[in-house]
Amino acid sequence: MQTELKQQFDEMGVEPTGEVLDKCMELALTYNINDATEFVEQWMAFSLSHLHGDDPNCQNLSEFERKVLQIKREKVATNKPTNKGKPLAAVDTSSLASYGLIEYDSMLDDYVSESMSESTLPHTPRAKSLQTSILFSPASYKTQSAPSTPQTSTSAQPGEIVDRFGHPQLLAASSWQSNVEQTLPVQQKLLYNNLPLTLANFSYMNDVLSGRCDDLHDRIVETGRALVQKKLGREGAEEYSWYPQDRHSLDALHMLHAVGMIHSDDDGPLDSHSALLSVLDTDENFLSLNFSHIKSASIFPGQVVLVKGFIPKGDTFVVEEVNTDRLLAPPPPLKLERDLQFVVASGPFTHDTNLSYEPLQELFNYLKQHRPDVLLLTGPFLAAKHKMVSELAETFESFFEKLIASIMEVVGSHTTVLLVSSQKDAMSHAVYPTPAPMLRRSYPNLHMLPDPSWIDLDGITLGVSSTDVLDHLLSHEFAINAGERMHRCINHLFHQGSFYPICPPPDDNMSFDSQLAQKYAQLKQLPNVLILPSDQRHFIRLVNDCLVINPGRLSTENMGGSFARFVVTPTAPTATGKATNMFNSVACQIQRI
Repeated sequence: MQTELKQQFDEMGVEPTGEVLDKCMELALTYNINDATEFVEQWMAFSLSHLHGDDPNCQNLSEFERKVLQIKREKVATNKPTNKGKPLAAVDTSSLASYGLIEYDSMLDDYVSESMSESTLPHTPRAKSLQTSILFSPASYKTQSAPSTPQTSTSAQPGEIVDRFGHPQLLAASSWQSNVEQTLPVQQKLLYNNLPLTLANFSYMNDVLSGRCDDLHDRIVETGRALVQKKLGREGAEEYSWYPQDRHSLDALHMLHAVGMIHSDDDGPLDSHSALLSVLDTDENFLSLNFSHIKSASIFPGQVVLVKGFIPKGDTFVVEEVNTDRLLAPPPPLKLERDLQFVVASGPFTHDTNLSYEPLQELFNYLKQHRPDVLLLTGPFLAAKHKMVSELAETFESFFEKLIASIMEVVGSHTTVLLVSSQKDAMSHAVYPTPAPMLRRSYPNLHMLPDPSWIDLDGITLGVSSTDVLDHLLSHEFAINAGERMHRCINHLFHQGSFYPICPPPDDNMSFDSQLAQKYAQLKQLPNVLILPSDQRHFIRLVNDCLVINPGRLSTENMGGSFARFVVTPTAPTATGKATNMFNSVACQIQRI
Protein backbone atom coordinates (compact mmCIF):
# COMPACT_ATOMS: atom_id res chain seq x y z
CA MET A 1 0.00 0.00 0.00
CA GLN A 2 2.97 2.31 0.50
CA THR A 3 3.48 2.51 -3.27
CA GLU A 4 -0.19 3.39 -3.74
CA LEU A 5 0.06 6.10 -1.08
CA LYS A 6 3.05 7.64 -2.83
CA GLN A 7 1.20 7.52 -6.15
CA GLN A 8 -1.85 9.24 -4.67
CA PHE A 9 0.30 11.95 -3.05
CA ASP A 10 2.12 12.48 -6.36
CA GLU A 11 -1.21 13.01 -8.11
CA MET A 12 -2.08 15.65 -5.52
CA GLY A 13 1.22 17.45 -6.21
CA VAL A 14 2.87 16.31 -2.93
CA GLU A 15 6.29 14.63 -2.73
CA PRO A 16 6.35 12.76 0.62
CA THR A 17 9.57 11.63 2.27
CA GLY A 18 10.16 8.03 3.28
CA GLU A 19 9.58 8.98 6.93
CA VAL A 20 6.21 10.53 6.04
CA LEU A 21 5.17 7.44 4.05
CA ASP A 22 6.08 5.21 6.99
CA LYS A 23 3.93 7.36 9.29
CA CYS A 24 1.03 7.25 6.81
CA MET A 25 1.30 3.46 6.63
CA GLU A 26 1.25 3.29 10.43
CA LEU A 27 -1.91 5.41 10.60
CA ALA A 28 -3.61 3.47 7.82
CA LEU A 29 -2.97 0.17 9.60
CA THR A 30 -3.96 1.53 13.01
CA TYR A 31 -7.26 2.96 11.81
CA ASN A 32 -8.05 0.18 9.31
CA ILE A 33 -7.93 2.34 6.16
CA ASN A 34 -7.25 -0.03 3.26
CA ASP A 35 -7.77 2.44 0.40
CA ALA A 36 -4.83 4.76 -0.32
CA THR A 37 -7.13 7.13 -2.23
CA GLU A 38 -9.40 7.51 0.81
CA PHE A 39 -6.47 8.19 3.15
CA VAL A 40 -4.88 10.85 0.93
CA GLU A 41 -8.19 12.60 0.21
CA GLN A 42 -8.88 12.81 3.97
CA TRP A 43 -5.41 14.25 4.54
CA MET A 44 -5.75 16.80 1.72
CA ALA A 45 -9.13 18.01 2.99
CA PHE A 46 -7.69 18.34 6.53
CA SER A 47 -4.59 20.16 5.29
CA LEU A 48 -6.58 22.66 3.25
CA SER A 49 -8.98 23.47 6.07
CA HIS A 50 -6.51 23.49 9.01
CA LEU A 51 -2.98 23.89 7.66
CA HIS A 52 -3.44 26.17 4.63
CA GLY A 53 -2.49 23.31 2.33
CA ASP A 54 0.87 22.43 3.96
CA ASP A 55 2.59 19.20 2.90
CA PRO A 56 2.49 16.30 5.37
CA ASN A 57 5.19 15.81 7.99
CA CYS A 58 5.32 13.71 11.13
CA GLN A 59 4.12 16.57 13.36
CA ASN A 60 1.04 17.58 11.37
CA LEU A 61 0.22 13.91 10.66
CA SER A 62 -0.04 13.44 14.42
CA GLU A 63 -2.40 16.43 14.53
CA PHE A 64 -4.37 14.85 11.65
CA GLU A 65 -4.63 11.66 13.73
CA ARG A 66 -5.96 13.50 16.80
CA LYS A 67 -8.45 15.75 15.02
CA VAL A 68 -9.73 13.40 12.32
CA LEU A 69 -8.92 9.72 12.67
CA GLN A 70 -9.46 9.38 16.41
CA ILE A 71 -12.70 11.38 16.32
CA LYS A 72 -13.93 9.36 13.37
CA ARG A 73 -13.23 6.06 15.17
CA GLU A 74 -15.06 7.29 18.25
CA LYS A 75 -18.10 8.20 16.13
CA VAL A 76 -18.11 4.75 14.55
CA ALA A 77 -17.88 3.14 17.98
CA THR A 78 -20.82 5.14 19.36
CA ASN A 79 -22.95 4.22 16.33
CA LYS A 80 -22.51 0.46 16.75
CA PRO A 81 -25.81 -1.35 17.51
CA THR A 82 -26.44 -2.61 21.00
CA ASN A 83 -29.15 -5.12 20.08
CA LYS A 84 -28.61 -7.99 17.71
CA GLY A 85 -30.81 -8.11 14.64
CA LYS A 86 -31.19 -4.34 14.33
CA PRO A 87 -29.71 -2.64 11.24
CA LEU A 88 -26.57 -0.60 11.58
CA ALA A 89 -27.04 3.13 11.88
CA ALA A 90 -25.46 5.25 9.21
CA VAL A 91 -21.75 5.58 9.90
CA ASP A 92 -20.05 8.88 9.13
CA THR A 93 -17.47 7.95 6.51
CA SER A 94 -17.14 11.30 4.77
CA SER A 95 -13.65 12.74 5.01
CA LEU A 96 -15.08 16.27 4.86
CA ALA A 97 -17.80 15.64 7.46
CA SER A 98 -15.15 14.32 9.87
CA TYR A 99 -14.24 17.86 10.88
CA GLY A 100 -17.50 19.65 10.29
CA LEU A 101 -16.82 21.23 6.90
CA ILE A 102 -19.96 19.90 5.25
CA GLU A 103 -23.02 18.02 6.29
CA TYR A 104 -22.71 14.29 5.77
CA ASP A 105 -25.12 12.38 3.54
CA SER A 106 -25.17 8.65 4.22
CA MET A 107 -23.88 6.42 1.41
CA LEU A 108 -24.35 3.20 3.35
CA ASP A 109 -28.09 3.38 2.75
CA ASP A 110 -27.45 2.17 -0.80
CA TYR A 111 -26.44 -1.19 0.61
CA VAL A 112 -29.31 -1.70 3.06
CA SER A 113 -31.23 -4.84 2.22
CA GLU A 114 -34.56 -4.20 0.54
CA SER A 115 -36.05 -7.04 2.58
CA MET A 116 -35.73 -4.99 5.78
CA SER A 117 -38.92 -3.39 6.96
CA GLU A 118 -39.07 0.29 6.07
CA SER A 119 -40.23 1.14 9.55
CA THR A 120 -37.07 -0.35 11.09
CA LEU A 121 -34.65 1.53 8.84
CA PRO A 122 -33.24 4.93 9.82
CA HIS A 123 -34.41 7.23 7.05
CA THR A 124 -35.73 10.65 6.18
CA PRO A 125 -39.49 10.62 5.55
CA ARG A 126 -40.10 10.22 1.85
CA ALA A 127 -41.39 13.28 0.05
CA LYS A 128 -44.54 12.98 -2.04
CA SER A 129 -43.75 12.26 -5.66
CA LEU A 130 -43.99 15.22 -8.01
CA GLN A 131 -47.20 15.27 -10.00
CA THR A 132 -45.66 16.14 -13.34
CA SER A 133 -47.19 15.75 -16.73
CA ILE A 134 -45.74 13.33 -19.24
CA LEU A 135 -42.90 14.95 -21.16
CA PHE A 136 -44.52 14.28 -24.51
CA SER A 137 -46.78 11.66 -26.00
CA PRO A 138 -45.12 9.59 -28.74
CA ALA A 139 -47.15 8.47 -31.70
CA SER A 140 -47.98 4.81 -31.14
CA TYR A 141 -49.82 1.98 -32.80
CA LYS A 142 -51.29 1.12 -29.40
CA THR A 143 -53.15 3.14 -26.81
CA GLN A 144 -50.70 4.44 -24.23
CA SER A 145 -51.53 3.08 -20.78
CA ALA A 146 -50.62 4.81 -17.58
CA PRO A 147 -46.85 4.82 -17.17
CA SER A 148 -45.47 2.03 -15.05
CA THR A 149 -42.69 3.24 -12.81
CA PRO A 150 -40.27 0.70 -11.32
CA GLN A 151 -40.43 0.38 -7.56
CA THR A 152 -37.60 2.37 -6.04
CA SER A 153 -35.45 1.40 -3.10
CA THR A 154 -36.36 2.94 0.26
CA SER A 155 -32.75 4.11 0.59
CA ALA A 156 -32.82 6.25 -2.56
CA GLN A 157 -34.11 9.66 -1.54
CA PRO A 158 -34.67 12.30 -4.26
CA GLY A 159 -32.05 15.03 -4.02
CA GLU A 160 -29.71 12.89 -1.87
CA ILE A 161 -26.00 13.55 -2.42
CA VAL A 162 -24.44 10.10 -2.74
CA ASP A 163 -20.86 11.07 -3.62
CA ARG A 164 -18.69 14.18 -3.49
CA PHE A 165 -15.16 15.29 -4.29
CA GLY A 166 -13.10 18.46 -4.30
CA HIS A 167 -11.99 21.45 -2.34
CA PRO A 168 -14.12 21.73 0.82
CA GLN A 169 -14.47 25.49 0.52
CA LEU A 170 -15.76 25.16 -3.04
CA LEU A 171 -18.18 22.44 -1.98
CA ALA A 172 -19.50 24.56 0.86
CA ALA A 173 -19.76 27.80 -1.13
CA SER A 174 -21.14 26.60 -4.45
CA SER A 175 -24.72 27.56 -5.32
CA TRP A 176 -24.65 25.00 -8.19
CA GLN A 177 -26.04 27.51 -10.65
CA SER A 178 -24.57 29.96 -13.14
CA ASN A 179 -24.77 33.69 -12.50
CA VAL A 180 -23.74 34.64 -16.04
CA GLU A 181 -25.87 34.08 -19.14
CA GLN A 182 -23.31 33.21 -21.78
CA THR A 183 -22.94 30.38 -24.29
CA LEU A 184 -19.51 28.80 -24.64
CA PRO A 185 -17.43 28.09 -27.75
CA VAL A 186 -17.05 24.34 -28.32
CA GLN A 187 -14.07 23.00 -30.28
CA GLN A 188 -13.78 19.32 -31.20
CA LYS A 189 -10.18 18.13 -30.63
CA LEU A 190 -10.53 14.47 -31.64
CA LEU A 191 -9.67 14.81 -35.32
CA TYR A 192 -8.32 12.84 -38.27
CA ASN A 193 -6.84 14.84 -41.13
CA ASN A 194 -8.06 17.92 -39.22
CA LEU A 195 -11.69 16.74 -39.45
CA PRO A 196 -14.00 15.36 -36.71
CA LEU A 197 -16.11 12.25 -37.17
CA THR A 198 -19.34 13.21 -38.97
CA LEU A 199 -21.81 11.53 -41.29
CA ALA A 200 -20.27 13.52 -44.15
CA ASN A 201 -16.86 11.80 -43.87
CA PHE A 202 -18.11 8.54 -42.44
CA SER A 203 -17.85 5.01 -43.79
CA TYR A 204 -17.53 1.74 -41.94
CA MET A 205 -17.33 -2.03 -42.30
CA ASN A 206 -14.98 -1.56 -45.24
CA ASP A 207 -11.87 -2.81 -43.47
CA VAL A 208 -10.24 -6.08 -44.50
CA LEU A 209 -8.36 -8.59 -42.37
CA SER A 210 -4.95 -7.42 -43.58
CA GLY A 211 -5.84 -3.85 -42.62
CA ARG A 212 -6.87 -4.93 -39.13
CA CYS A 213 -3.59 -6.78 -38.72
CA ASP A 214 -1.66 -3.69 -39.81
CA ASP A 215 -3.56 -1.58 -37.27
CA LEU A 216 -2.74 -4.02 -34.47
CA HIS A 217 0.91 -4.17 -35.55
CA ASP A 218 1.19 -0.37 -35.51
CA ARG A 219 -0.46 -0.24 -32.11
CA ILE A 220 1.97 -2.77 -30.62
CA VAL A 221 4.94 -0.87 -32.04
CA GLU A 222 3.77 2.57 -30.94
CA THR A 223 2.55 1.67 -27.45
CA GLY A 224 5.34 -0.87 -26.89
CA ARG A 225 8.02 1.71 -27.67
CA ALA A 226 6.45 4.07 -25.11
CA LEU A 227 6.44 1.30 -22.48
CA VAL A 228 10.08 0.45 -23.15
CA GLN A 229 11.08 4.11 -22.97
CA LYS A 230 9.36 4.50 -19.59
CA LYS A 231 11.01 1.34 -18.22
CA LEU A 232 14.50 1.53 -19.76
CA GLY A 233 14.85 5.19 -20.70
CA ARG A 234 15.29 6.74 -24.14
CA GLU A 235 18.81 5.38 -24.71
CA GLY A 236 17.87 1.93 -23.47
CA ALA A 237 14.85 1.88 -25.74
CA GLU A 238 16.93 2.73 -28.81
CA GLU A 239 19.40 -0.07 -28.11
CA TYR A 240 16.81 -2.55 -26.96
CA SER A 241 15.99 -5.57 -29.11
CA TRP A 242 12.27 -6.22 -28.87
CA TYR A 243 12.71 -9.98 -28.84
CA PRO A 244 15.52 -12.37 -29.79
CA GLN A 245 15.34 -13.21 -33.49
CA ASP A 246 16.62 -16.78 -33.24
CA ARG A 247 16.24 -19.66 -30.82
CA HIS A 248 19.95 -19.83 -30.00
CA SER A 249 19.96 -16.24 -28.70
CA LEU A 250 16.74 -16.91 -26.83
CA ASP A 251 18.16 -19.98 -25.07
CA ALA A 252 21.27 -18.03 -24.08
CA LEU A 253 19.24 -15.46 -22.13
CA HIS A 254 18.26 -16.32 -18.58
CA MET A 255 16.02 -13.27 -18.22
CA LEU A 256 14.53 -11.20 -21.03
CA HIS A 257 11.95 -8.56 -21.83
CA ALA A 258 9.26 -9.01 -24.45
CA VAL A 259 6.75 -6.55 -25.88
CA GLY A 260 3.47 -7.88 -27.19
CA MET A 261 -0.31 -7.84 -27.06
CA ILE A 262 -2.40 -9.85 -24.60
CA HIS A 263 -4.88 -12.32 -26.07
CA SER A 264 -7.24 -14.89 -24.57
CA ASP A 265 -7.15 -18.58 -25.42
CA ASP A 266 -10.95 -18.84 -25.03
CA ASP A 267 -14.04 -16.66 -25.29
CA GLY A 268 -14.58 -16.13 -21.57
CA PRO A 269 -12.96 -13.71 -19.13
CA LEU A 270 -9.17 -13.73 -19.05
CA ASP A 271 -7.51 -15.86 -16.37
CA SER A 272 -4.09 -17.25 -15.48
CA HIS A 273 -4.55 -20.26 -17.76
CA SER A 274 -5.92 -18.54 -20.87
CA ALA A 275 -3.54 -15.56 -21.24
CA LEU A 276 -1.38 -15.47 -24.37
CA LEU A 277 1.17 -12.93 -25.58
CA SER A 278 1.46 -12.09 -29.27
CA VAL A 279 5.07 -11.10 -30.00
CA LEU A 280 6.26 -9.44 -33.22
CA ASP A 281 8.88 -10.85 -35.58
CA THR A 282 9.19 -14.32 -34.09
CA ASP A 283 8.57 -17.87 -35.20
CA GLU A 284 6.26 -18.35 -32.22
CA ASN A 285 3.10 -16.36 -32.97
CA PHE A 286 1.84 -16.71 -29.41
CA LEU A 287 3.54 -17.33 -26.08
CA SER A 288 1.59 -18.97 -23.28
CA LEU A 289 1.98 -16.86 -20.12
CA ASN A 290 2.74 -18.48 -16.75
CA PHE A 291 2.02 -16.26 -13.71
CA SER A 292 3.36 -18.53 -10.98
CA HIS A 293 6.22 -16.09 -10.22
CA ILE A 294 4.27 -12.84 -10.43
CA LYS A 295 3.51 -10.55 -7.47
CA SER A 296 1.18 -8.05 -9.12
CA ALA A 297 -0.47 -7.78 -12.54
CA SER A 298 -3.54 -6.37 -14.30
CA ILE A 299 -4.08 -7.42 -17.93
CA PHE A 300 -6.92 -7.67 -20.45
CA PRO A 301 -7.31 -8.80 -24.09
CA GLY A 302 -5.90 -6.26 -26.52
CA GLN A 303 -3.53 -4.68 -24.00
CA VAL A 304 0.04 -3.93 -25.12
CA VAL A 305 2.48 -4.85 -22.33
CA LEU A 306 6.19 -5.12 -21.61
CA VAL A 307 6.82 -8.36 -19.70
CA LYS A 308 9.96 -9.56 -17.97
CA GLY A 309 10.66 -13.23 -17.39
CA PHE A 310 12.19 -16.36 -18.88
CA ILE A 311 11.29 -19.22 -21.20
CA PRO A 312 12.16 -22.58 -19.61
CA LYS A 313 11.08 -24.58 -22.66
CA GLY A 314 8.79 -24.51 -25.64
CA ASP A 315 6.55 -21.50 -26.01
CA THR A 316 5.77 -20.89 -22.30
CA PHE A 317 6.88 -17.53 -20.93
CA VAL A 318 7.21 -17.44 -17.11
CA VAL A 319 6.33 -13.87 -16.15
CA GLU A 320 8.07 -12.16 -13.27
CA GLU A 321 7.03 -8.58 -14.02
CA VAL A 322 4.38 -6.87 -16.16
CA ASN A 323 4.96 -3.25 -17.15
CA THR A 324 1.93 -1.34 -18.45
CA ASP A 325 2.79 2.31 -17.69
CA ARG A 326 4.00 4.82 -20.24
CA LEU A 327 4.98 8.47 -19.90
CA LEU A 328 1.68 10.36 -20.03
CA ALA A 329 1.07 13.78 -21.53
CA PRO A 330 -0.52 15.66 -18.60
CA PRO A 331 -3.80 17.52 -18.91
CA PRO A 332 -3.43 21.03 -20.33
CA PRO A 333 -3.53 23.84 -17.75
CA LEU A 334 -6.94 25.34 -17.07
CA LYS A 335 -7.47 28.68 -18.79
CA LEU A 336 -10.81 29.67 -17.32
CA GLU A 337 -11.77 33.28 -16.72
CA ARG A 338 -14.78 32.50 -14.53
CA ASP A 339 -16.50 29.64 -12.76
CA LEU A 340 -18.19 27.08 -15.00
CA GLN A 341 -21.13 25.02 -13.77
CA PHE A 342 -21.74 21.57 -15.33
CA VAL A 343 -24.56 19.05 -15.15
CA VAL A 344 -23.90 15.56 -16.59
CA ALA A 345 -26.51 12.83 -17.08
CA SER A 346 -26.35 9.52 -18.91
CA GLY A 347 -29.06 7.48 -20.61
CA PRO A 348 -31.29 5.64 -20.58
CA PHE A 349 -33.61 8.57 -19.80
CA THR A 350 -36.83 6.58 -19.48
CA HIS A 351 -37.80 3.33 -17.83
CA ASP A 352 -37.85 0.19 -19.94
CA THR A 353 -41.62 -0.18 -19.43
CA ASN A 354 -42.74 3.12 -20.99
CA LEU A 355 -41.71 6.06 -23.15
CA SER A 356 -42.90 8.85 -20.86
CA TYR A 357 -39.35 9.90 -19.85
CA GLU A 358 -40.20 10.58 -16.20
CA PRO A 359 -36.52 10.52 -15.04
CA LEU A 360 -35.72 13.14 -17.68
CA GLN A 361 -38.64 15.23 -16.42
CA GLU A 362 -37.15 15.07 -12.92
CA LEU A 363 -33.85 16.32 -14.34
CA PHE A 364 -35.75 19.14 -16.06
CA ASN A 365 -37.16 20.22 -12.70
CA TYR A 366 -33.60 20.51 -11.41
CA LEU A 367 -32.38 22.41 -14.50
CA LYS A 368 -35.17 24.98 -14.23
CA GLN A 369 -33.99 25.84 -10.71
CA HIS A 370 -30.22 25.78 -11.21
CA ARG A 371 -29.46 26.82 -14.83
CA PRO A 372 -25.91 25.44 -15.35
CA ASP A 373 -23.46 26.76 -17.94
CA VAL A 374 -23.12 23.34 -19.57
CA LEU A 375 -25.52 20.42 -19.84
CA LEU A 376 -23.88 17.20 -21.03
CA LEU A 377 -26.14 14.27 -21.97
CA THR A 378 -24.87 10.92 -23.23
CA GLY A 379 -27.03 8.31 -24.98
CA PRO A 380 -28.88 6.10 -25.37
CA PHE A 381 -31.82 8.49 -25.78
CA LEU A 382 -34.10 5.98 -27.54
CA ALA A 383 -32.60 2.54 -27.06
CA ALA A 384 -33.04 0.18 -29.99
CA LYS A 385 -33.76 -2.64 -27.51
CA HIS A 386 -36.46 -0.75 -25.59
CA LYS A 387 -39.56 -2.89 -25.08
CA MET A 388 -41.88 -0.34 -26.70
CA VAL A 389 -39.73 0.93 -29.55
CA SER A 390 -41.55 -1.32 -32.04
CA GLU A 391 -44.88 0.31 -31.14
CA LEU A 392 -43.91 3.77 -32.40
CA ALA A 393 -46.07 4.99 -35.28
CA GLU A 394 -43.42 7.49 -36.35
CA THR A 395 -39.83 7.30 -37.42
CA PHE A 396 -37.07 7.09 -34.84
CA GLU A 397 -35.66 10.34 -36.23
CA SER A 398 -38.98 12.16 -35.73
CA PHE A 399 -39.27 10.89 -32.17
CA PHE A 400 -35.70 11.99 -31.45
CA GLU A 401 -36.37 15.46 -32.93
CA LYS A 402 -39.31 15.93 -30.53
CA LEU A 403 -37.20 14.79 -27.60
CA ILE A 404 -34.44 17.28 -28.44
CA ALA A 405 -36.99 20.07 -28.88
CA SER A 406 -38.33 19.42 -25.37
CA ILE A 407 -34.80 19.52 -23.92
CA MET A 408 -33.93 22.80 -25.64
CA GLU A 409 -37.23 24.37 -24.56
CA VAL A 410 -36.37 23.69 -20.92
CA VAL A 411 -32.74 24.86 -20.93
CA GLY A 412 -33.28 27.97 -23.04
CA SER A 413 -30.59 29.72 -25.04
CA HIS A 414 -27.94 30.47 -22.40
CA THR A 415 -26.94 26.90 -21.46
CA THR A 416 -24.49 25.12 -23.75
CA VAL A 417 -25.93 21.68 -24.46
CA LEU A 418 -23.67 18.77 -25.48
CA LEU A 419 -25.33 15.57 -26.71
CA VAL A 420 -23.07 12.54 -27.20
CA SER A 421 -24.31 9.79 -29.50
CA SER A 422 -24.57 6.10 -28.66
CA GLN A 423 -24.55 3.08 -30.95
CA LYS A 424 -27.36 1.67 -28.78
CA ASP A 425 -29.75 4.35 -30.06
CA ALA A 426 -32.39 3.32 -32.59
CA MET A 427 -31.67 6.35 -34.81
CA SER A 428 -27.84 6.01 -34.69
CA HIS A 429 -25.48 3.95 -36.82
CA ALA A 430 -24.73 0.76 -34.90
CA VAL A 431 -20.94 1.09 -35.01
CA TYR A 432 -18.15 2.29 -32.72
CA PRO A 433 -16.91 5.03 -32.99
CA THR A 434 -20.39 6.47 -33.52
CA PRO A 435 -21.11 9.69 -35.43
CA ALA A 436 -23.72 12.10 -34.10
CA PRO A 437 -27.20 11.83 -35.65
CA MET A 438 -28.40 14.64 -37.89
CA LEU A 439 -31.17 17.08 -36.90
CA ARG A 440 -33.46 18.94 -39.27
CA ARG A 441 -33.67 21.87 -36.87
CA SER A 442 -30.56 23.61 -35.55
CA TYR A 443 -30.05 25.34 -32.21
CA PRO A 444 -27.17 27.81 -31.69
CA ASN A 445 -26.30 26.42 -28.25
CA LEU A 446 -26.73 22.71 -29.10
CA HIS A 447 -23.72 20.62 -30.13
CA MET A 448 -24.22 17.07 -31.39
CA LEU A 449 -21.06 15.07 -30.65
CA PRO A 450 -19.78 11.65 -31.72
CA ASP A 451 -18.83 8.87 -29.35
CA PRO A 452 -16.11 9.30 -28.17
CA SER A 453 -15.31 13.03 -28.07
CA TRP A 454 -12.46 15.21 -26.80
CA ILE A 455 -13.45 18.88 -26.76
CA ASP A 456 -12.27 22.28 -25.56
CA LEU A 457 -14.83 24.38 -23.69
CA ASP A 458 -13.43 27.90 -23.39
CA GLY A 459 -10.30 26.83 -21.51
CA ILE A 460 -11.23 23.42 -20.07
CA THR A 461 -10.75 20.14 -21.97
CA LEU A 462 -13.39 17.46 -21.66
CA GLY A 463 -13.25 13.83 -22.76
CA VAL A 464 -16.45 11.79 -22.94
CA SER A 465 -17.67 8.41 -24.15
CA SER A 466 -21.15 6.87 -23.93
CA THR A 467 -19.76 3.33 -24.37
CA ASP A 468 -19.41 1.40 -21.10
CA VAL A 469 -15.70 0.64 -21.46
CA LEU A 470 -15.23 0.28 -17.67
CA ASP A 471 -17.77 -2.52 -17.40
CA HIS A 472 -16.23 -4.25 -20.43
CA LEU A 473 -12.74 -4.01 -18.90
CA LEU A 474 -13.78 -5.33 -15.51
CA SER A 475 -15.69 -8.24 -17.03
CA HIS A 476 -12.64 -9.55 -18.93
CA GLU A 477 -9.67 -8.32 -16.87
CA PHE A 478 -7.29 -10.63 -15.01
CA ALA A 479 -5.83 -8.95 -11.91
CA ILE A 480 -3.48 -10.02 -9.10
CA ASN A 481 -2.84 -7.60 -6.20
CA ALA A 482 -3.45 -4.72 -8.60
CA GLY A 483 -5.00 -2.13 -6.27
CA GLU A 484 -8.34 -0.33 -6.47
CA ARG A 485 -10.16 -1.60 -9.56
CA MET A 486 -11.68 1.63 -10.90
CA HIS A 487 -8.41 3.49 -10.54
CA ARG A 488 -6.51 0.84 -12.50
CA CYS A 489 -9.21 0.57 -15.21
CA ILE A 490 -9.04 4.31 -15.83
CA ASN A 491 -5.26 4.06 -15.99
CA HIS A 492 -5.64 1.32 -18.62
CA LEU A 493 -7.27 3.88 -20.93
CA PHE A 494 -4.56 6.45 -20.27
CA HIS A 495 -1.57 4.15 -20.69
CA GLN A 496 -2.98 2.37 -23.75
CA GLY A 497 -3.82 5.75 -25.29
CA SER A 498 -7.33 4.72 -26.30
CA PHE A 499 -10.96 5.33 -25.31
CA TYR A 500 -11.54 1.63 -26.03
CA PRO A 501 -8.36 -0.50 -25.80
CA ILE A 502 -10.09 -3.92 -25.53
CA CYS A 503 -9.65 -6.27 -28.49
CA PRO A 504 -11.88 -7.99 -29.33
CA PRO A 505 -14.84 -6.30 -27.60
CA PRO A 506 -16.44 -8.57 -24.98
CA ASP A 507 -19.93 -7.36 -25.94
CA ASP A 508 -21.17 -9.45 -28.88
CA ASN A 509 -23.64 -6.68 -29.77
CA MET A 510 -20.93 -4.06 -30.14
CA SER A 511 -19.96 -3.33 -33.74
CA PHE A 512 -16.32 -2.27 -33.45
CA ASP A 513 -14.63 -0.79 -36.53
CA SER A 514 -10.85 -0.95 -36.16
CA GLN A 515 -10.11 1.65 -38.84
CA LEU A 516 -12.53 4.18 -37.34
CA ALA A 517 -11.15 3.49 -33.86
CA GLN A 518 -7.61 4.08 -35.11
CA LYS A 519 -8.73 7.49 -36.37
CA TYR A 520 -11.32 8.66 -33.84
CA ALA A 521 -10.89 6.76 -30.55
CA GLN A 522 -7.31 7.68 -29.59
CA LEU A 523 -6.54 9.25 -26.20
CA LYS A 524 -3.09 10.75 -26.76
CA GLN A 525 -3.36 13.41 -24.06
CA LEU A 526 -5.24 13.50 -20.80
CA PRO A 527 -8.20 15.90 -20.62
CA ASN A 528 -8.98 17.99 -17.55
CA VAL A 529 -12.25 16.08 -17.07
CA LEU A 530 -13.20 12.63 -18.37
CA ILE A 531 -16.84 11.46 -18.35
CA LEU A 532 -17.23 7.65 -18.41
CA PRO A 533 -20.87 6.61 -17.84
CA SER A 534 -21.13 3.01 -16.71
CA ASP A 535 -23.46 0.42 -15.24
CA GLN A 536 -20.85 0.15 -12.50
CA ARG A 537 -21.54 2.13 -9.32
CA HIS A 538 -21.23 5.90 -9.72
CA PHE A 539 -17.88 7.41 -8.68
CA ILE A 540 -15.64 10.48 -8.76
CA ARG A 541 -11.88 9.92 -9.07
CA LEU A 542 -8.80 12.06 -9.56
CA VAL A 543 -6.40 9.99 -11.67
CA ASN A 544 -3.16 11.57 -12.92
CA ASP A 545 -4.72 14.99 -12.22
CA CYS A 546 -7.66 14.18 -14.51
CA LEU A 547 -11.09 14.34 -12.88
CA VAL A 548 -12.95 11.17 -13.91
CA ILE A 549 -16.71 10.94 -13.32
CA ASN A 550 -19.23 8.16 -13.71
CA PRO A 551 -22.55 9.94 -13.08
CA GLY A 552 -24.53 6.70 -13.01
CA ARG A 553 -27.66 6.17 -15.11
CA LEU A 554 -30.53 8.63 -14.98
CA SER A 555 -32.97 5.72 -15.18
CA THR A 556 -32.27 2.53 -13.26
CA GLU A 557 -34.34 -0.55 -12.58
CA ASN A 558 -34.26 -0.83 -8.80
CA MET A 559 -33.72 2.67 -7.44
CA GLY A 560 -33.76 6.34 -8.34
CA GLY A 561 -31.22 7.28 -10.97
CA SER A 562 -28.43 9.80 -10.52
CA PHE A 563 -26.58 12.59 -12.30
CA ALA A 564 -23.42 14.58 -11.64
CA ARG A 565 -22.90 18.28 -11.12
CA PHE A 566 -19.57 20.01 -10.81
CA VAL A 567 -18.07 23.48 -10.82
CA VAL A 568 -14.58 24.35 -12.10
CA THR A 569 -13.07 27.61 -10.92
CA PRO A 570 -10.03 29.61 -12.13
CA THR A 571 -7.02 29.26 -9.85
CA ALA A 572 -3.74 31.14 -9.83
CA PRO A 573 -0.42 29.26 -10.24
CA THR A 574 1.45 28.29 -7.10
CA ALA A 575 4.52 30.12 -5.82
CA THR A 576 6.74 27.60 -7.64
CA GLY A 577 5.04 28.37 -10.95
CA LYS A 578 3.36 24.97 -11.19
CA ALA A 579 -0.31 24.78 -12.09
CA THR A 580 -2.55 23.99 -9.15
CA ASN A 581 -3.98 20.53 -8.70
CA MET A 582 -7.52 19.83 -9.93
CA PHE A 583 -8.48 19.06 -6.32
CA ASN A 584 -8.12 22.78 -5.58
CA SER A 585 -10.07 23.85 -8.68
CA VAL A 586 -13.17 21.69 -8.66
CA ALA A 587 -16.16 20.73 -6.54
CA CYS A 588 -18.21 17.76 -7.68
CA GLN A 589 -21.27 15.91 -6.39
CA ILE A 590 -23.42 13.03 -7.58
CA GLN A 591 -27.10 13.48 -6.77
CA ARG A 592 -30.16 11.26 -6.88
CA ILE A 593 -33.08 12.43 -8.98
